[in-house]
Amino acid sequence: MSTKNGDTGILSFVRAAIHAVPSSPLLAPLLASFEAKKAAISDIEASFAAFTSRVHPAEATRTFVHGWSLTNHSAMCVSGISNRLTLEILAKKDGTDTDRLVQAVVELNRISDEDLGVGGGTLHADLFYEMAEALCRDDAWLSRRYALPEAAAFREYKHRSGLKHPDVVHGLLTTVVHEVYTHGEVELILPLFRGLLDRSFDMDERQKRRKLAWISVHCGRTEREHFFHAVSATDHYAAARGIDLRAYDLQAVFEEYIDTKAAAMRALAAHLHRAEAPAVALQAP
Repeated sequence: MSTKNGDTGILSFVRAAIHAVPSSPLLAPLLASFEAKKAAISDIEASFAAFTSRVHPAEATRTFVHGWSLTNHSAMCVSGISNRLTLEILAKKDGTDTDRLVQAVVELNRISDEDLGVGGGTLHADLFYEMAEALCRDDAWLSRRYALPEAAAFREYKHRSGLKHPDVVHGLLTTVVHEVYTHGEVELILPLFRGLLDRSFDMDERQKRRKLAWISVHCGRTEREHFFHAVSATDHYAAARGIDLRAYDLQAVFEEYIDTKAAAMRALAAHLHRAEAPAVALQAP
């Protein structure tokens, strides 16, 4: 699944979003991390291509949807990072530029606005539920018994980076790479999921649009602007605390996200493959 210049589809959207940011010390290592992980990104794309290629057995479908869900829903982590910054504001540490710290919080909150339906929108978790229920034909996918270890490990990695890591910069950096990656993912998968519904589900046009709303609402400006806010929040925080972001191994932090996401999606694809494999009869001794 490559563009004419050899880029994976996700990478083409990621590159465009990165180039749209005027300046930040995050941009060059962020782009370099995606360039270095083309094979991992291609594996992620292949997992979505496999899932949307046909209707799979119910248990395999529930496992894929549950595992994929564990790599999404970042609003809790973003809100948690914002909470951590408000604690720093209240602490009134010497040498902190409080105005820039407040602006970092403002930028983070603009990410979670969309996901939480602030201002009258729909809670994005509810949109995912609607899509998942349609794909699985019930809501049994919510059971934790469908959580593959690699998918659960991604969720724990995100929580550890954003909520538990003693240095909140790691949470901010993980948010940056998550938002730009997710921009690429949703742009890639919308036509794939639409094709699956067109071929295999008895729905009218309105129903299809509704069931895929979780994907479509994140396409276009939404997730791209979430990425812009994440970059701005990180830059404001660094300025507020007098931190040189170039002192971090930024590319390593970004590549860890891609590797952990790819591990989860490879495991989900392998589970689909095993579910589709014909049973092998045991030979009598």
